[in-house]
Amino acid sequence: MKKIVGVFIIAFSILQLTAQSLKGQLQNQAGQTISLTGFNYYKSIALANSTLDSLGFFTLPYPENYRGMAVLKTQDGSSLLVVLDKEDCILKGTHLKEQNGLTFTNSNANNNFLKIATNTAFNTKAYAAWHYLEKLYRAPHFIKKRQTLKNIEKEIQSIAENNATALQSLPKDGYIHWYAPMRTLVSEMPQTAQQYTARLPANLAQFRSIDFTNPNLKTSGVFKELIEGHYLLLENMGQSTDSITVQMNVSTDYILKNIKQNDSLLHTVSTALFKLFEKRSFFKAAAHLSETLLNFKEGTCVLEESLQNKLQKYGVLKVGNTAPDIQLTPTKKLSDITTPVLLVFGASHCQACKKEALTLLRYHDAWQIKKGLEVVYISLDTDKNAFKKAYQNAPWRTYCDYKGWETQAAKDYFVNATPTYILLDKNSNILVHPKSLSQVNTWVNYKLNHC
Repeated sequence: MKKIVGVFIIAFSILQLTAQSLKGQLQNQAGQTISLTGFNYYKSIALANSTLDSLGFFTLPYPENYRGMAVLKTQDGSSLLVVLDKEDCILKGTHLKEQNGLTFTNSNANNNFLKIATNTAFNTKAYAAWHYLEKLYRAPHFIKKRQTLKNIEKEIQSIAENNATALQSLPKDGYIHWYAPMRTLVSEMPQTAQQYTARLPANLAQFRSIDFTNPNLKTSGVFKELIEGHYLLLENMGQSTDSITVQMNVSTDYILKNIKQNDSLLHTVSTALFKLFEKRSFFKAAAHLSETLLNFKEGTCVLEESLQNKLQKYGVLKVGNTAPDIQLTPTKKLSDITTPVLLVFGASHCQACKKEALTLLRYHDAWQIKKGLEVVYISLDTDKNAFKKAYQNAPWRTYCDYKGWETQAAKDYFVNATPTYILLDKNSNILVHPKSLSQVNTWVNYKLNHC
């Protein structure tokens, strides 16, 4: 009896190990290592690793609770995007690079994925061709070809209907039924921004209807592209910066309210949005993000320390606020200066600062003569000799207490990189957080007189 029970336990254990796995044979890649990598929002996670045997066979069991997209990758760098939908699927072929010869058995998810991907690729090419003809036939030269234009528009509409029908035909309980529209949106947004602006309202509406609490997003592998692609689409929508910022704020509010109850995800997404906004110089959008998160904080939301510091920075250094005062010398403060100020945080050992300093030299005299702008340079140096050698001939005011990143001004202004620029008006009110001296120059020449 004990022997039978033992055999049963062993058999059951084997079934557990192989009940949910990706198996296969890649004849021309025998002996190579092979890995299966999944997704966790912005991160990649290892699901399984193995080595193909002498005939190219492999087995990759993946976690029972994993449902979503994954990347199958071999030692030579070949890769294939696959669907893991709680199936024991089998892949057969000669090489991952020879994808036309790859087949799946016992995997409706991957076969449906292949089918929808092929259909989408074909329709994308057809859409581009018809769209080109549509633009051509709208020219005055074809004024008498209105019926042809109507037929072209009908074909474009037909492509959209074909895509919708293909998506609706997918099994509603399958992962691909949810994933395919997300993948399509990610692919469409760059094209919409550059070529197909007529699709803009539909793309925006689709994004703002996404349920960001859906667990399918976590393992989709498109989470980062989906969010970044949306904001880049807004940036390129052909409107004024203020109008773009308004649209960004609408989307930010939608996303954050959607994920408000998930502290970890809220932290991850907010940190990524801050990075995106700052990189693209959308500081008003970053300030709005900060205000929204501060309102959340007053409720039940728990934010990590690094994000709280970011919120504090935007609270203190918000455009329109009075800049924190700086004790420049024992007898002089930043607030004593009654002209516009470009506040610069740099260091002699910072290569980017050295390069930017040459640009600053070109602008300095013109800014000072025409606009009365004074440059106040706060050095984060710790070596007195290096500081003196670097700045002794600088035409602008340079101050240093040789405390490096512990300089009080650096702390008050939440400086975490050099060079950092902040433009102030004559009353020490913050005008803008420029990312470059060219942006400073634009402000000085075109906006400073109105501030």
